[in-house]
Amino acid sequence: MIKQTTSAKHLQSSMIAGIFDYMGKGISTIIAVIVVVLAASVAFAGDDEAEKKGITRLKDIVVTGTRTPHALKDVPVETVLINREDIERTNAQNAMDVLKNIPGIDSSVHDDVFGIYTWRAKLRGLNFNDGYGLILIDGQRAMGCGQSGGMGEYGSGLNQIPVDMIERIEVVKGPSSALYGSDAMAGVINIITKKTPKKATGRAGVSYGWYKIKEKKSNSGTITKPSDDGQSRNFSKNYVSFGDKISDRFGYLLHYNYDGAEDIGQDPIKSNRHSFMGKLDADLSETIDLYLKYEVSDYEKADSREEESYRVSAGIDFRPTDNHFFSLKGYTYAWDFTHGYPGFSYGYKHGDVGYNQGEVQYTWYSSDWNALTLGGEVQEQGIDYVIENADGSMVNVKENVDTSSLYVQDEITLFEDLTLVAGLRYDDHSTFGSEVNPKLSFMYKFSENTTLRASGGKAFKSPTLRQLYYDTPYRHGDYYCKSNPDLKPEKAIGYSASIEQWLFDQGIMVNLGYFRNDVDDMVIREDTGTTYNGLPLKEYRNVEEAWTQGIEFMCRTYFAEEFSASLSYTYTDSENKETGKELIYTPKHVLSILPAYELKKYGLGTSATVSYIGKQYTNSDNTDEIDAHTVVDAKIYKNLSDKAKLSFEADNIFDSDKGDEGNFRTGRTFTVKLDVSF
Repeated sequence: MIKQTTSAKHLQSSMIAGIFDYMGKGISTIIAVIVVVLAASVAFAGDDEAEKKGITRLKDIVVTGTRTPHALKDVPVETVLINREDIERTNAQNAMDVLKNIPGIDSSVHDDVFGIYTWRAKLRGLNFNDGYGLILIDGQRAMGCGQSGGMGEYGSGLNQIPVDMIERIEVVKGPSSALYGSDAMAGVINIITKKTPKKATGRAGVSYGWYKIKEKKSNSGTITKPSDDGQSRNFSKNYVSFGDKISDRFGYLLHYNYDGAEDIGQDPIKSNRHSFMGKLDADLSETIDLYLKYEVSDYEKADSREEESYRVSAGIDFRPTDNHFFSLKGYTYAWDFTHGYPGFSYGYKHGDVGYNQGEVQYTWYSSDWNALTLGGEVQEQGIDYVIENADGSMVNVKENVDTSSLYVQDEITLFEDLTLVAGLRYDDHSTFGSEVNPKLSFMYKFSENTTLRASGGKAFKSPTLRQLYYDTPYRHGDYYCKSNPDLKPEKAIGYSASIEQWLFDQGIMVNLGYFRNDVDDMVIREDTGTTYNGLPLKEYRNVEEAWTQGIEFMCRTYFAEEFSASLSYTYTDSENKETGKELIYTPKHVLSILPAYELKKYGLGTSATVSYIGKQYTNSDNTDEIDAHTVVDAKIYKNLSDKAKLSFEADNIFDSDKGDEGNFRTGRTFTVKLDVSF
């Protein structure tokens, strides 16, 4: 049973203390910035433009939160939409950069260079890489690591799809195991790739950037400089895409992308990735739609990593009448990798990981106020690889994990203003047996511009393959780690509530929310106090209880075509109940401001991102930390014509060490981009 006897008192005292502490450090300045931004918005706004921008955003269709289409203004679960226009306002080099302006998402321990791990990225204080947040690509689970930014053979990262392939991202917050099963404890991020165009369309782009690596300072004060200290490292990106309609019923899209960079370690090491995506869409009839997608990626990091992956997916949608919808889809994913080499001090790892999934879904719109969804899934994950430790010991890993699932969801609208969504999912896991996860959400519209959303649900997460099945300790950085076959699955209860308010004829959106996650049997990695091959030995084990909770705030303007701005703030509190300590890499305060302005008459535009991240602990004893820091990015662009755009971007303008002197980090970074369409 999950205990919550002291949570309210702890929330009240720690949250208030934390917020007032932050206020003392400059919250008045931030409020001043907000006032200036909103005042500028009003100054630039026109009534017609306000209606155009606000209503257009509210009519955008999202599907991830309920597996059924809803206009953004009517989706009954907490959903944040990032569209292509939002992406182009940022300096994003990868998907993780796009998401860092969303409340509840923290990517502070991350550098904007291709090939760099994003394994500490979190949603509401819980780690994506450890399976607490589900990552989807076009609605299908994303697996694999390395090139994606994930950590470890099992890891899952957010950077598998290059930014230029992304059309939009839907972020669903809160426990989502009732629809998506394991790995959806904190929420779901659905990265949606570009659609096949309605007419012949081509795009191409090239970018080149340079950056320097900051020196590393140990706790004892020893300074280690990069081997190329004072020199710049380089990164580049090229892409080309083309799509067309073969006929009135058939369309296709082809997209190729290249990424390259020189790492952020002591020595420059070249990494590169070639990615290709092909899509075919077919309207077989007025009631039947078919799609087929193929993705392939080849990644190499000089002397130490080679990875190849492919994904083939297909689906068919059938709408016999307006009231009935059937969907059948599936995909297969394979990832082959070689990390290190024989005798490599961190181990020589080679093998493959595979993932297959099939799904059927049926939705019955029994009336204007009710939609019933039934579905089933079959998932299979297989791993087959070897880790050769430097001492000659071998870790042989060959396991298959199967999951069969059934889910049901009912959406009911009452009195036009109240929508209830009740869901339930049954999972049968080949290792841990059966699990049932319910969820209840509701949305109440006080008025056309004021909406309350709330949800609560149970979530389930199985331990990762690495945490369970390795029969020999493996080298990980400067220590060895040992699996634990006796681990129990993690279970959680999560709930949240938010109120959304639109102001000035839907020219400004303000959203304020609260969340909490109580996790039983959370898996942590803990020092055993012993050594293995002369290095510390750590082992995975269950913690009786841990929790995260906090407040999220977002403000966006949609006044004018020329000007926009967004502000997001998250306060997160967390605790390992066994130790009374905070969870690692969980800053209490994360704030970002993103203003953008375009002089359409001259084809000029500019945007900036100011990010503040509070201190965060790097060890479970809370004795080592990353200091609070601020990072400022900016860009300026010029439309050379209606077919070409030239951009200049500067990241980390003030050369912050990002509060992390103990590791090599990127300093000031510059990028030049040219995009053309044809």
